[in-house]
Amino acid sequence: MRSPPRRLLSSALLTAPLLAFAAPAAADDAPPALRWDQPVSCYNLKEGKTLRVQCTQDAKGETCLVAPGEMVGIGDPLDKVQPCTPYNDDAYRALARRARIVPAVAEAPPGYARGESGRAFQVKFDLLNRFYIGVGWAPTLQSTRGFALPPGFPFARANAEMGIHLSILSPRRRARHDLRILEGSATFADLELRGTLLSYDYQHEHRRPLFWISTFFGEPDVFPILPRMGFGFRVLSVLDRQPSFRDALDMEFGEFHVAWNPWQSDDMYSHLRVEIGGNFGAHWQDRTIVSGKSGNYFIGPTAAIETRISLGKGGLHYLFSDLTFRRPTIVAGELTGETVNRLAGSFAYEGVLIAINDQPISARIAAEGRTQNDFVRDVRAVELRFFAGLRMSFGAPPRVFEPMPAFEDP
Repeated sequence: MRSPPRRLLSSALLTAPLLAFAAPAAADDAPPALRWDQPVSCYNLKEGKTLRVQCTQDAKGETCLVAPGEMVGIGDPLDKVQPCTPYNDDAYRALARRARIVPAVAEAPPGYARGESGRAFQVKFDLLNRFYIGVGWAPTLQSTRGFALPPGFPFARANAEMGIHLSILSPRRRARHDLRILEGSATFADLELRGTLLSYDYQHEHRRPLFWISTFFGEPDVFPILPRMGFGFRVLSVLDRQPSFRDALDMEFGEFHVAWNPWQSDDMYSHLRVEIGGNFGAHWQDRTIVSGKSGNYFIGPTAAIETRISLGKGGLHYLFSDLTFRRPTIVAGELTGETVNRLAGSFAYEGVLIAINDQPISARIAAEGRTQNDFVRDVRAVELRFFAGLRMSFGAPPRVFEPMPAFEDP
C-alpha cells in the first residue's frame, strides 16, 4: 500500500486542530487549554486561519497544544488573549512534522474560561468591587408585645436598593481599604428610606510581630503577637421609620470606630471584625417636617461585630452578618438628657446565579432584627424583616486570590 500524498498529510496536520472544535466535545473529553502564564506562538496559515500554539519538551519529545485563533463558526478574532510571537505557514508545517499536536482551547485570563466557540467568559466575581442595583420582597413584622403585621403594612412590601462597593488590597503594605458609596434602600407601600453616603474601613496586619509572648507551661515556647488592627468611619446615614416610633427619623452625621480582626483570610478578603467607637447625629420626632423644626442632637458610644465570608475562591457565594449596639444620648433639643439602647443584627447570603455579558445577577436572602427604645415613649419595640431578591452588579472584576507577603521574623 502506498503512503498518502505529502500534500494530503500536510492538510490533515493543519486542519486537525480546527476540526477538533467543529463539533462539541464530550464532557469527559474536554480539550486542554493553553496556559496564561506561558508564552504563545501564532502561526498564520495560507488558508487565512491563525493557530495559537504552546509547546513543552519532555523525555518523550515535543508536545504542542494547538488552538484556533478565531471564533469557531464565526471567524472573529479571539478576545482576551496574550500577545504572541508570529510565525508563517511553513514554520507550522515544520513544527507539525516534528512535534505531537494536541487540539486545545486558547488561553484565558485569570478568572475567565473559554467556551467551545472560543469566547472568553467570566467565571469568578469579586462582589466587593461593583455598582449594583436590586429589587426584592421585604415582609416586615413589628410589635411591642407579640408579633403582628404593623398597621398599614401589606405583607408584600417591595424593596429597591443600590450601592457602590470598592475594595483595594495593598499586599506590600499588608492592608485592605473597603469603601461603600451611596448605598441605600427604599421600601414601598409605605415609603421607608435607609442609606449611607460614605462608609470606609481600613484593616492592617503588621509585617513583623508587634511583640512576643513566651510560655512556660510544659515545654517553653514563644508565640508572635500580630494584632490585626484597623479603623473606619461613616458619613451621613439615614434611618427612617424606626420600629418604636414610625413617624420618627434618625440621621447620623458621622461615626468613627477602631477595629480588631480576631480572624481574617490570608488576603484579608474574609474576616471577623470587632468595632468600638462613637457617633453623633440628630433625631426628629416627625419625619414629615424635618426642614421646618430643629432636631434633637445626640451623641453616644457604638459597638459592632461583623463577618464577611467568601465561600471558596471563585467569588460565587458570600455570607454577611453583623450585630450593632448604639446608646445615643440627646445633648441638645427638647429631649435633652434622654438616653436609649438600640440593637440591630442581620444575616445575609448572596450567590451568583447567571451573568449577562459578564455582568452577574445574584440572589440575596437576608434576615434582619432590630430592637430599641424610643426617646419619647418608654416602649421596647422589636422589628423583624426578611428579604428575598435579586441584584445585578456592574463592573465586578474576577475574584483573584492575593495572599500577603510572608511575615518577617527579625
